[in-house]
Amino acid sequence: MSGPGGVRALRAVARLGGLAAVAAAGLSLSGPAAAAPWCGSPSPVDRPAAVAGHQIRVVYAFPSDGADESAAFAARISDDVDAVEEWWRVQDPARAPRFDRALFPCGAQADVIAVRLRRTGEELRAEQDRFPTIANLVSDAVEDSPYLKYLVYYDGPLDGDEICGQGGGSFGGAGVAVVYVQACADEPTAVVAAHELLHALGALPAPGPPHACSAEDNGHTCDSPDDILWPFATLVPLPALFLDVGRDDYYDHAGGWPDIRDSAWLRRLDAQVSLALRLQGRGTVESNVPGLECSADCTSEWDAGSQVTLVATPGPGQVFARWSGGCAGRAPSCSLTVAEPMSVGAVFGPTAFPVRVSIAGRGTVRSTPAGIACPGACAGRLPSYTRVRLVAKPARGWRFKAWTGVCRGSAARCTLTLEGAARTRASFTRVRPS
Repeated sequence: MSGPGGVRALRAVARLGGLAAVAAAGLSLSGPAAAAPWCGSPSPVDRPAAVAGHQIRVVYAFPSDGADESAAFAARISDDVDAVEEWWRVQDPARAPRFDRALFPCGAQADVIAVRLRRTGEELRAEQDRFPTIANLVSDAVEDSPYLKYLVYYDGPLDGDEICGQGGGSFGGAGVAVVYVQACADEPTAVVAAHELLHALGALPAPGPPHACSAEDNGHTCDSPDDILWPFATLVPLPALFLDVGRDDYYDHAGGWPDIRDSAWLRRLDAQVSLALRLQGRGTVESNVPGLECSADCTSEWDAGSQVTLVATPGPGQVFARWSGGCAGRAPSCSLTVAEPMSVGAVFGPTAFPVRVSIAGRGTVRSTPAGIACPGACAGRLPSYTRVRLVAKPARGWRFKAWTGVCRGSAARCTLTLEGAARTRASFTRVRPS
């Protein structure tokens, strides 16, 4: 597809199996803003996230018979990610795309995942069905989660070079933006990424907003060539383009249709709150939403009002004991709303603690679960952080008097929850003849 004067165009199309349909698109291209020097490395798997919340993961994808050039290309991808985020912050100082970033020696940078697709370059060359095929192949190769969208740089041969990128998605669900590395070689990719990312976020919804180009192309705006969602390339740099000219179509508008500014995949820079996690013992705590995976004390930043479920997993030889702070109870999962700065504690401990019983007088003490049968077996290990019971039974001619130590009182049964090594003494006294 070509725009006025034969300018190369970018298109957004429907994705099969979950992405909402968006119409064909063209947009301007030029160099990205200056970015921080790249010091990371691409990886075949995702690394722990440096930001918390719904994320846009960044993928370098290549066909099964293609060369893996991710090491050489990752710096360019990182520059694009930084440029798009910088441009977005200029357009809206209170929002920014939540790109997946990992911590490297020079700081948090784009976590570029390298994926070899299960199709050859020849199988992906033709324009027909290329985008949905690549989108589905990427989804098969990486984590498929309702909290993730993907920005994909596809490095494979193409029929023609007029289509620089494609993207599609729904406002609250799946979304994929694809930049074709081997197309539009003379056009920088940052603008392509920004344009297609908006389609992956759900712009524009159907039916089209006031300035949608047409019924056939309701995925783009035709009110200004300076809009990032203008359907044809205008050959201007990304900083010269605008996020919804007039703010009346897809971003920060007053209409009744979805507003991309409200997307869960945009970080609310004006409303960040901290979630501090304190761990005792050996174990990990992860969140269902990406961004928290801790095996030691950690702090993460969330959009105010984020709903998060924390899951505690004990390490080898450990059990989960309990939550504290913003979570409570002994169940391994805890759901909470991060409305203000808060702290949560997770306690892990050994699977069993030693228990030692001594007897004064004549009688027996037995435990449930089994482990103590005193006299005889007066020391044993009983399950930790669960209820155990000790029962004192006097010998003939004797009566139970009292417990001392971890057990107290004159009742013959002692029920306790072990949170450490325990000692107790059961005292019996002789029954005097009447």
